[in-house]
Amino acid sequence: MTDIFLNMVLIIFGVFFLFTGIMSFRQPVRFARSISLQAIGKSGCVEIRAQYGGFFFVAALSQVAPFVGLISIFTAFVVALVIFGGLISGRVGALFFDADGQTLTPMIRNLFWIDGMGTVLALVGLLFTQQGN
Repeated sequence: MTDIFLNMVLIIFGVFFLFTGIMSFRQPVRFARSISLQAIGKSGCVEIRAQYGGFFFVAALSQVAPFVGLISIFTAFVVALVIFGGLISGRVGALFFDADGQTLTPMIRNLFWIDGMGTVLALVGLLFTQQGN
């Protein structure tokens, strides 16, 4: 039962990372706008494609790599924890800066929840994979 849970979490992470990677690579201006950024000209599009498209596409590969024996499931959860943990840490830390009364957009508020849940699930995955060893 634990294996099914762990595999499902990795699949969910992989799909989320793949979706983010594809959308940001295919439509960098629209993607940037959705997260309150602006891709200025060709250079801006290149950066959105690199920073989000390329990064999240490879992150997706890291989540499916255990299914084909390239890395351990433990390593995949470490990668997920680094990504989600880094994102939620940065989001929480950012709350202490520029508190000028502006509210966050709905997408950014949702990303707090997504990254927080991703961090918790990655930690749970790490705990379960360590118990199996």
